Amino acid sequence: MLSVLGYCEPGYKGRRLRRDVRLPARYECDTMKVLISSLMIAIVVATLIRAQEESASPAEKAKTYPEVPKQYEVGEDTVSPDGRFAILYPVRDEDSNEGPSFPNVLVRLRPYEVVKELDVDPAWKDMRGSPRAKWGGNQFVAIWREMKWGNEDLVVYELANDKVKREEKIWPEIVKYFDRDFHQRFLKKYPKESDNYTFVADNSDVKSFEFKDHKLLLNISAENKPNLAPGPVWSAELHGIWDLDRAKFEKVDFKPGEISVRKPEE
Repeated sequence: MLSVLGYCEPGYKGRRLRRDVRLPARYECDTMKVLISSLMIAIVVATLIRAQEESASPAEKAKTYPEVPKQYEVGEDTVSPDGRFAILYPVRDEDSNEGPSFPNVLVRLRPYEVVKELDVDPAWKDMRGSPRAKWGGNQFVAIWREMKWGNEDLVVYELANDKVKREEKIWPEIVKYFDRDFHQRFLKKYPKESDNYTFVADNSDVKSFEFKDHKLLLNISAENKPNLAPGPVWSAELHGIWDLDRAKFEKVDFKPGEISVRKPEE
């Protein structure tokens, strides 16, 4: 008889199919080996496919969004960890010279619903000033505008039951520290200098915003001449911890930079 592993025992002489027909034992043995090998390969392939599907995150699975209005596109890098929420960007009309016609919105993807119309100038995806997002689990999302030199206008939304439970406008609290130092320490010394500075994020090794439990870690830098123009130069850094439960700073380490004068290039 055939063994479990699919080879023929030496004493096997064939199986009678009809009274007058007998298949060779070797033929039957080889055929059974092929069948068993094919079955084992099929089982292995099916197991690998199932494992890949189960290991894929919801955001990786959800690449099509049939309920999203056709005038919008989904920011794939803004999708929440559970794949349910994302920022939408108006689709750019390449034949038009006009700007974006629809606001940027934070939405629930399935079933589709607008959760929050973002308080930013409408922007296409990857356009200067377009909103970006980073999630703290599925409960918190930090949204900011990506500018030429750095990030601005940070706000954090807390979601509950698919709605905005709380909005924490962190950016005005950050700007207070830089404004005070810039005006008191720099403009008093150089009153003829322009009354503006720029937030910069030119160090890829430093994360401007990072969630840690119910805290938001902040590393913000600013300077008045990021384009390396000559003249008096001011800079400052803020390293802080924002408590998301209490909607206030837990710790702030503000570091004014040295004021210097940059000479024109010869």
